Amino acid sequence: MIHSLTLNFISTMVAELFNKTLPGLPTENRVLILSPKDINTTKSGIIIPRTVSEGVPRKGVVVKRGTITEEYKTYTDLTEVGRVVTYGMYAGKELEFEIRPDWPESVKNILEKNTVTVLSLNEIIYSEANNN
Repeated sequence: MIHSLTLNFISTMVAELFNKTLPGLPTENRVLILSPKDINTTKSGIIIPRTVSEGVPRKGVVVKRGTITEEYKTYTDLTEVGRVVTYGMYAGKELEFEIRPDWPESVKNILEKNTVTVLSLNEIIYSEANNN
C-alpha cells in the first residue's frame, strides 16, 4: 500500500539551506525539489529497493520556487520551501548540479543522496507539511 511507505525526506531547515546555497531560480511557475534516492521501507520494515517504482509515490521537498504568476497564486502556500509535494510518475525533469567547492559539506552529501527535479506547478498532485 502506498500510504505505508517511509521516505527519508530532508527537513524544512535543510530545504531552506539549499534555497540559499543552490544558484539561480526555477523559471516562472516551477519549483525545484529534492527526492530521496536511498532505499525505502514500509512501516513493517520491508525494504523496497529504488529500482522498484510501480506503486511507490513520487514525492520530494520543495527547495526553491520560481515566480508565481497571478493564475497560479493558489499554489503559493502549497509550494513554500520545505513542503513535501507529490507528483506524477512522468512529471518533472531531473537535473544535475555541478558541486562547487565552496558549498558546505552537508549540502554536498545531501545532493549525493537525493535527486533534484524541477516541476511545473500544474504537475503537483498533493502538498503536505514536512514532519522532519
